[in-house]
Order: sequence, then structure tokens, then C-alpha cells
Amino acid sequence: MKKLLLLAVTLVATLCAKALEPTDTQMWWGYYSDGYIDYLGTGDAETFDCAIFVPANHNFVGASTIKAVRLNISSASNLSMFKVWISKKLPSSADQADYVQEVSVSSLSDGFNDIEFTTPFEVNNQAIYVGYSFTIKKAEYCIAVGGDYVDNSLYIKSSSSVTEWEAISGYGALVLQLLLDGGTYPNNYATAENFGPAVVGLGQSVDIPVKITNGGKDPITSISYTITSNGATTEEKTVKTDAFAYLSTIKVNIPFEADATVGSVTKTLTITKVNDNENTASNNTATGNLTTVAELKTWDRNVLIEEFTTEYCGFCPDAAAGLHKFMTNYPDLAKRTAAVCHHAGYYTDWLTIDASEKYTWFYNDGGGTYAPAFMYDRFDWGGGTPVVSRGNYKEYVEERLAETSYAGIDLITAFDGDKLNVTAYCERGWDFSSTPIRITLFLTEDDIAAKSQSGASGSFTHQHVLRAVNDTWGSVLDWNDNKASYSYTFNIDSSWKTDKLKVVAFVSGYDSNNPTNCVVENVAYTVAGSSSDPVTAIKALSTEDKVTKTVYYDLTGRLVVNPSNGLFIKAVTYQNGKTVTKKVVLK
Repeated sequence: MKKLLLLAVTLVATLCAKALEPTDTQMWWGYYSDGYIDYLGTGDAETFDCAIFVPANHNFVGASTIKAVRLNISSASNLSMFKVWISKKLPSSADQADYVQEVSVSSLSDGFNDIEFTTPFEVNNQAIYVGYSFTIKKAEYCIAVGGDYVDNSLYIKSSSSVTEWEAISGYGALVLQLLLDGGTYPNNYATAENFGPAVVGLGQSVDIPVKITNGGKDPITSISYTITSNGATTEEKTVKTDAFAYLSTIKVNIPFEADATVGSVTKTLTITKVNDNENTASNNTATGNLTTVAELKTWDRNVLIEEFTTEYCGFCPDAAAGLHKFMTNYPDLAKRTAAVCHHAGYYTDWLTIDASEKYTWFYNDGGGTYAPAFMYDRFDWGGGTPVVSRGNYKEYVEERLAETSYAGIDLITAFDGDKLNVTAYCERGWDFSSTPIRITLFLTEDDIAAKSQSGASGSFTHQHVLRAVNDTWGSVLDWNDNKASYSYTFNIDSSWKTDKLKVVAFVSGYDSNNPTNCVVENVAYTVAGSSSDPVTAIKALSTEDKVTKTVYYDLTGRLVVNPSNGLFIKAVTYQNGKTVTKKVVLK
């Protein structure tokens, strides 16, 4: 939680009941173009002022006339006043702006609204602020933001919490677009971000998602491209895309063929055409490495969801309910997700452990941390941090599940008195990480009664609480023929309910200099000591299979009484007489 609080809502297109369609001389422009929308608020019924800044001599806006604005309203029935305005400086109130127009609240509707100016505003290359002001009758999340934050894209003032104009970062851009007329607007303009690395087997092809941004007036519906490597360029190919507007970025799957020989090669993608017209962007290339391997093995992906939450966070119960609703409504997706709650991000509480506090490093935000917040596979969604706000659970999970994984994990767990022995068996299809591959083991507990949960009505129960971890940043795996095993023993606190414990294991890289370079490659989880695990790829031992003896041998077969660092054969004998032997690396 910050001074501004966030509620995520899923909207995927800019739809307007009475949309103004631009003519041939017009275009819609804004720092926000389309995609998911979130709403900000402060928890009070008050007046808000919101704006964007357009610098002087702007290449789109400067020579244009502003004919209308497009904005998003969370609840029109909750409005008692609404004004749109343009000003050369941020006004103390809407009425102090250079141009102000009052809008009847009865003419507005929930969602997107196009508001025509009674007097079109000629910019004349001036630096201007464009904004709107409104009063709400009861507290709600009401300031629409979306996409990626960029400079000048979000200024907010309110009559209570944010009493002076502030440039707000970390939440996206203000959902505000301008209908421009009469300017000179670039078109058929597409740029791409560097991609990969990726891997492909001999004789195969792989679809690599490439981020492509529209920098032109008209929506893009197709691109043409060539691929160059080792001095040779492929024939031009064309791929259809979902229509995406100016400043929108989408991922386009581009098929790359394996090379004739094993090895890594730099590939250069050139976007040659946009909508069958020559691409007018000068920076029309992107590069990435493609590794061809003799034989490639892949696994279905599971997703690690990490939530930042505390008992001081008044909006965390709502986030917990949203996550629970997602997992209840989509059981097939829930089976492939492992959830862990870090009690950190907005102060700490009695459930906080040291590792969870250290994980706030992932926010990578000079503006501080907040809760509720989430990470999905510690994947960077474009904001320079893996941490995102609540909501859109299904969309985040589905996007990660669509990615092929190059690692698999099997787990064995067994109680031994007040200890829980865990062994993970890992396999990889190739060396997928730019840093040493690590394994992290989380021990979580469900159904913990809250002591004093802010924002909860009645009793509240914590789920997925992180109780212990093998090592905050994981232990480096020792691979042999792309296979590795790892064993660890958790000490079980007497206050923990053993039938509510889960073990979560994941493999990832770790880059201490870059929170976005620690992506989880795959995750597995199991109910500790239970045979009723819902994840079929994970092995578990029942509570009846208690350990009676554990011994270690060196690789020559000699008994080792006190094994230290190194590779050993571990023999575990269970109460039912079964003995399991595995190679393990002790550190």
C-alpha cells in the first residue's frame, strides 16, 4: 500500500459506446493506448485532478489541434462533478486552466467515454498539460491507469491524500487519449525488441515471441520480416497479427529454423513491411541468440505465484480472496500453480521470516514497496521488476503456462520425527540460464488464524504462508549429464500443523545485480508427507512410510558415517521395509 492504492481490473480493448472515429487527417494519441486497466484511489470520497504532460514541439501533438479526449470512468453514477481541461501549467483547480469544459455527469457512462471539445484547442507547439477533474460521492478506486509508465504520463492531485500535484510512477500511464487533427503523423512504423535466447533441436523450428511496437498512426495487422545469420538472409515472410494501435506493444511468434549444425548463432530479425507497406522505422531490427542442440527435451510448465502481504495491509484480504477465486474457478490452472505468501512489502508481521524481507529486493523500485503485490515466476512483465499489482491472475498464469519449460522436477518428502526430509530430482533440456542454475525449497503452511488482519471482516485465515526456505537465493545445482539431485532437511517447529505443510521446489537463475534476471524455469509442489498430491508429476511418500534409517555411501560403496561436502549415495529405509537409494550432492 502506498498513498495511492490499487485495484486491478481486466479490460483488454479500448471500447467506447459512442466512439469518435478519426478521419484521414486525425488520430488518437496518448501515453496509454490499450490493454489492461487498473484503478487508483485513496480510500476517500473527494475531488481528484489527473493529467498528462505534452512537451513543446511534440512530434505528434505539437502541430495538431486537439478535438476531443478519450478517458475511462470506473463508475459514472458515483460522480457529482466532471471537467476536462488544458493548461500551460498545472492548475490549482480545473477552473484555473487555460481551457476548461464542464461535462454533465448524466452524459457519462462506465468505461470509455469520448468527450468532444466545444472549442478545438490549437497546440501551436506549446508545452501543455491535458487533464480532467472529478468529484466522487463515495470512496472507490476511480483513476484509470494502464500500460507502462513513462515520463509525463501520470500526474495526480486530490483533496485529501495527495494535496499537491505529484508525478506518480509505478502504476502505468493515465488512461487518457487525445483526438488529434491536422498534424503530420508517421505511419507503417514498427520496431522490435531484442529477443531470446532460445533453443531448438536439429531439424526443428521454434516460435520465438518477439515484442513489436507500433509507432505509426494506423493499427498494425501484419508484418513482413527476414532473418539474417552468418551472412545469409532468408526470404521475406509475412505473419498476421491481432490489430494493435499506436504505442501498443504485442508479442508476435516468429518461427526460427534450426541451423544445420549444433551451436549458438546470433540471429537478426528485420521488419521489412507493415501492413504490406515499407516499414518507415529506421531502427527496424532486433537480435537474439538461437542455440541448436542435437536433442532437446522439454517439460510442461508449472507457475510459481508469490504474494507480498501483511496483517497491516487493509487491501490484502481482497487480494487473497481474488487469488482463491481464481484457483477455485479454474481448477485445471490451479493444479499447475504453486502459491507462496511472503509477509513483507508493507511493514512486517508475526509471520514474517528473514527471506521474505530480502525478497522485497525484487520490487526494484526507488519509490518503495507495497502490498498486496504478486510475482509470477519472477518474470518481468515490462516494468523493470517482476512485481505486479493484484488481479489478472488467470491472464498472468496462462501466459506463463504457454511458455515451454526446459527443466523438470520430481520431489520425494518424508517425515522423520520433527524433521522433514526432501529430495528433488531435476533434469534440464539445456543450460537455459545465464547464471548458475539454482534450486530453492519453500516450506509453506495453510490455515493459520490471523491475529489482527487489517481490512478483514470477522475472522481471517492465512494461506500459503512461507515458514522456511533452504537458502534465500537457492542452492547451485551440480549437473551431470543434464541431471541433478538435491536433498535438504527442514526442522519442523512444534507450533506448525504438519498436515497443512507443503513443499514447493523451483529451479531458476539468480543475478544479484538484476531482479529481472532470476526467472523461474519450472516449479513443483507436494503436500508434505502425503500421497494425495494433486500434481501428478510429483512423487510423495505417505505418512505411514516413516524413515527408520538413513545411511550414506561414497561412490566406491564404502559406508560414510559423517558425510560432508561431495557426491554420495543416500540409502533411505522406510517403516514398510522399502529402501530408496539415490545419488545426492551434500553442501
